[in-house]
Amino acid sequence: SSDQSPSASWWQQGTVEDFFTSEHGLLQTHPSLTGNSVRYRPGTGKKGGLRHLDLRNSATSELRRNPSLSAPDECARACREGEPPRICYYHFTLEFYTVLGAACQVCTPNATNTVWSSCQCVLADGVERGILTANRMVPGPSIQVCEGDKVVVDVENHMEGMEVTIHWHGVWQRGTQYYDGVPFVTQCPIQQGNAFRYQWIAGNAGTHFWHAHTGLQKMDGLYGSIVIRQPPSKDPNSNLYDYDLTTHVMLLSDWMHEDAAEKFPGRLAVNTGQDPESLLINGKGQFRDPNTGFMTNTPLEVFTITPGRKYRFRMINSFASVCPAQLTIQGHDLTLIATDGEPVHPVRVNTIISFSGERYDFVIKAEQNVGAYWIQLRGLGECGIRRVQQLGILRYARGPYQPTSAPPTYDYGIPQGVVLNPLDARCNQIRDDAICVSQLKNALTIDEGILRERPDVKIFLPFRFHLYTPEDLFRPNTYNRHLVAPNGDHVISLIDEISYMEAPAPLISQYDDIDSEQFCNGDNRPADCGQNCMCTHKVDIPLNAIVEVVLVDEVQQPNLSHPFHLHGYAFNVIGIGRSPDQNVKKINLKHALDLDRQGLLHRQFNLPPAKDTIAVPNNGYVVLRFRADNPGFWLFHCHFLFHIVIGMNLVLQVGTHADLPPIPPAATGGDHVISLIDEISFQFPPSPPLSQVDEIPPEQFCNGDNRPPNCGQNCMCTHQVDIPLNAIVEVVLVDEVQSPNLSHPFHLHGYAFNVVGIGRSPDQNTEEDSYIGNLICLLPKIQSQYPTMVTSYSDLGPIIQVKLFFCRYWLFHCHFLFHIVIGMNLIIHVGTQADLPPIPHGFPRCGDHLPPIKLH
Repeated sequence: SSDQSPSASWWQQGTVEDFFTSEHGLLQTHPSLTGNSVRYRPGTGKKGGLRHLDLRNSATSELRRNPSLSAPDECARACREGEPPRICYYHFTLEFYTVLGAACQVCTPNATNTVWSSCQCVLADGVERGILTANRMVPGPSIQVCEGDKVVVDVENHMEGMEVTIHWHGVWQRGTQYYDGVPFVTQCPIQQGNAFRYQWIAGNAGTHFWHAHTGLQKMDGLYGSIVIRQPPSKDPNSNLYDYDLTTHVMLLSDWMHEDAAEKFPGRLAVNTGQDPESLLINGKGQFRDPNTGFMTNTPLEVFTITPGRKYRFRMINSFASVCPAQLTIQGHDLTLIATDGEPVHPVRVNTIISFSGERYDFVIKAEQNVGAYWIQLRGLGECGIRRVQQLGILRYARGPYQPTSAPPTYDYGIPQGVVLNPLDARCNQIRDDAICVSQLKNALTIDEGILRERPDVKIFLPFRFHLYTPEDLFRPNTYNRHLVAPNGDHVISLIDEISYMEAPAPLISQYDDIDSEQFCNGDNRPADCGQNCMCTHKVDIPLNAIVEVVLVDEVQQPNLSHPFHLHGYAFNVIGIGRSPDQNVKKINLKHALDLDRQGLLHRQFNLPPAKDTIAVPNNGYVVLRFRADNPGFWLFHCHFLFHIVIGMNLVLQVGTHADLPPIPPAATGGDHVISLIDEISFQFPPSPPLSQVDEIPPEQFCNGDNRPPNCGQNCMCTHQVDIPLNAIVEVVLVDEVQSPNLSHPFHLHGYAFNVVGIGRSPDQNTEEDSYIGNLICLLPKIQSQYPTMVTSYSDLGPIIQVKLFFCRYWLFHCHFLFHIVIGMNLIIHVGTQADLPPIPHGFPRCGDHLPPIKLH
């Protein structure tokens, strides 16, 4: 297959143009019916000379240096009994990027949920905006491996002014607890310019996903799918499908047309709330502007099937907002076979309602007439106000590329039929129109301890919002975080009357560095805690205990159900419901305790399904159980992004530090241009030269006299110029940008300098000043004025002099922010390390975390 040529415009009034002119290259990952070997056919770009992306021979790739590693496309394979595991290597480069940027003039991607892409164009729903990307893809690279494989992901943070961690949602991290990716729980965040190597075993098969776990970055594009396959003999439902294709992953996401941070804490007058403007399926979709009626003509996602075959689809809800997602496929039943990676006895439904963090696997039988059929994704709850929806296409091979029927609308959609996971929570009865998650039957053997009448530990966790009055929230010298809800209320999240605050250091690796008063829980609240108690909420759990958690919704906001996700585990869903007492209009902790004592808190022990994410019904409760056999510090939280950042989290500490594996080494935390000084674009080093210079490879540094041999026109390194202590230094800044009406202000840290001269060339025939040799030379003069910033006027810049008598590393840079972030900086290193004062005791350390890859 091939990439498609771009359209002249992504906006068109009326129907979408035909973008569906080629089929995806498919990778069959279920053993073929004929027993033939599996072949992978990658897409290649037509325009701009795009070629197959050779990951193994990339000049910067660990794959080139280490032949023991397998490339992403090599790991996306059929899984066979007895096959040795592979070490699967991925490299994520995180950066600011743009929807519909200039890359879309070169190519448009022919697939979006892929292990790699040769096209760097991001289309989304056709509305231009700034985004965050991994490898210039939305969704980011798909990790597709076999059970037992080792996964190595190097995450390189190029996002200016941002820190980040990546969480591997659904992966239990047994034995690799330090790589769960939660800031200040399992690691320090990855700072700008640093890289972090995640290493984990694909130990639990199923459909999972990865996403940023810092701030609101997930909603701006930092997410992607994870599929851990297993041999058919290990899957109790493998007889129900013929194919399990890499292209049959449905990654659902909500999408804003501005940075998510613009909605936090929230506005009062215009564009209020935190609801999305759009939805995406595998990063694709269209958007109709409600004000103009214009619709983007970007492509919809297309899934191709062959008549008579049965296909496994893997649906991932990567929403960040409070909206449930409703998925229906025209004319096709969905046979559910797994939830959150855990197999269940098959049930046939027509519609699946899912919440943020949930995953559902289902089988589609290609038994309809050859044609194309609509896939409808509707946002429910608060998304219903805007009628937010998205469409995709289920296409039969050799059939038409678009359905012949009119597209379903939000109000006149595809018939729902039997609904999985209904919002009304009537789960204690058998129904013809719906199936609750708690009514699914586990297809695997269940730990007998889960089915005991009494667990070892029982925890009731009510959750709610605390409503601030303006007088409380805006008292002088107080700076309480808050969210401005759509109705204008200013709120904070509470679990068991506590709003979670991050610790100052990772609990798993630097626990002894944290003041014990930082921690609290429902049985140990600080004496001065009021209604908005804030601390690091931590509950201790004995290793191997059977734990029952009862979540009670005291928020009780109509059309709002909260999905809770537990890291490190899958739990069994024992009960879901609302109070059986019709006179009780609002459930609370006291009422839930009363129901439990009376035996009226409904539980069912007949093959309870396993999940890691569960939606607590509005004004209802959920009962879940798990055996605490995975030691570590595990976050348990609402999966709505804006609720996480205002405290709807807690940490379960299972076992003690003695139960954990050893801490990994160094586990700490228009035109298209870049800026050049002396033909070098500055890159920040992985560690501070001032305090950790010995840890930085010498090849990281360069200057005009010492350029790497492979440096081209966009040479990138840590530009450093060494200056003797007490030398008189003259710097001549020459403006070769020569853009009309643009003068560059340069700032020198640590010094005031003398301005010796400013001007342009006296030769009127000189249109462009020639380059003036070395940037720095020594002169024995000093003048009388001491500015700390000087403007380099186009064309010939200022001449400045300074006596360098302070020994340190000093940044010298253009002070335009957007020029700084693309490299218009250098470091002036004055003196030697021996001239510096001692490093302060306990001074924080930082840098890359790139330990050796363990091959066994």
